Amino acid sequence: MTKQISTAVSDAVLSLTCLVASYDIFVKKENVFLIYGFILAGLAAFAGVARFSGCDSVKDIHTTLSLHGGAVGFPWMLLLFASIQLNQGAKLSLVSPGWDILIILGMHVCTTQYENTRKMLVPATLLGLTYSAIINSNQNYLMASGLLLLSGLFGVTGKIGPVYRIDLFHYALSGAVYALRSGLLSTV
Repeated sequence: MTKQISTAVSDAVLSLTCLVASYDIFVKKENVFLIYGFILAGLAAFAGVARFSGCDSVKDIHTTLSLHGGAVGFPWMLLLFASIQLNQGAKLSLVSPGWDILIILGMHVCTTQYENTRKMLVPATLLGLTYSAIINSNQNYLMASGLLLLSGLFGVTGKIGPVYRIDLFHYALSGAVYALRSGLLSTV
């Protein structure tokens, strides 16, 4: 039985942050496609709460959701936020709603089947977000970019002193989600 309470707590913080961001954005912007990445990351974190609280039966579900959250959820969020910045808030979607679903499905297939595609998608979308934040002077998005980079530096395995790297990773992602949410809601 895997019991790592600090990681269950950091997963709970990430899950709640994703839930609040999804709710706030949905209420203010009314766009389901925009919050897809938050929901996927929140579900992965919620499964992590169960797993690291001692429920080993959700290990495979948590692993699968984490893969999709990291390979599809966060890149999807970053692509949409970069799109919003580059369009000065005019569009909340990359394409028409019907095509968004096909793009999401395509991202799931590409990122889970081809490791190189997955490794390229996250840095490319992060660079797009950083570029759009700089040219549009959006400090929240710039902060989100920095926190996402920091989460990558922390990694998910091992410890830094007595603290698990995965916990620092979760807290940095929580900060990034909150910054993305704040940046979008400040453009309302």
